[in-house]
Amino acid sequence: MENVQSLHWQLSVLSKAIHYKNLSAAALHVGLSQPQLSRIVARLEEELGVVLLDRTARRKSGWTAIAFKVAETYFASSRRLTQSLHQLTADTGINHLSIGTLEGLVPLASQFCNLLFKESKMQMVELNVYDLNELEEHFEKDELDLMFTFREPSKQKLKFTRTLGYQTLKSGGEKSGPWVGSQYEFSSQKKIANRELPVLLSNSLQVRRHWIDNKLGFGVLPSEVRHRKSHDEDVPVILIAASMFNAAMWKRIEQFRL
Repeated sequence: MENVQSLHWQLSVLSKAIHYKNLSAAALHVGLSQPQLSRIVARLEEELGVVLLDRTARRKSGWTAIAFKVAETYFASSRRLTQSLHQLTADTGINHLSIGTLEGLVPLASQFCNLLFKESKMQMVELNVYDLNELEEHFEKDELDLMFTFREPSKQKLKFTRTLGYQTLKSGGEKSGPWVGSQYEFSSQKKIANRELPVLLSNSLQVRRHWIDNKLGFGVLPSEVRHRKSHDEDVPVILIAASMFNAAMWKRIEQFRL
């Protein structure tokens, strides 16, 4: 059978998607493109040997009855597992956490890790830096316990979220030079992608900051995190925990002064 972790993630996607009447509607709400969601459904159908999507409809395909049963079974099993894990960890300190962050939020994430060591019995913290797409992918696959970001990965209601402050994305640099940005920014900036001008792509904020601050090119850089919103263009800085995160540990984290 396919890797258990991968199958778990695919089933979790299905359990969210079946709340919407068809594939295209679901894709708008689960944080995936329609082709990505279609591939996940196809892999599940092949692995489980069932038909989850009725593709005979003329316009938009809908979910089959077995799709709802599979999602219901997964949800019930996941809920039982969550309850069991909460019972197991209710009186046991968590000593190892995996945390992901955007590079512009590294100072805040580092401060948070320092508080973890001081305020809990934490023995090991993995703090890794990702661009937005990678961060959300690792989180959706349950490979991260916590993440620092500026948007929720889907439109689903998340159980553990905390707004820590606000950040402004400011344009700067010299427009006579190349446009400077990350791969995520480039793919989301259609105007840039369609223009004939030099482009410098880097997954390192430090590299991009060097180019923009020294007016070697132009692009967008994040400001320091502020506790209050001061501009309409400010974006929230959010700490999000995985759905199966220990509730007692989250209550303790909510008391941290960042």
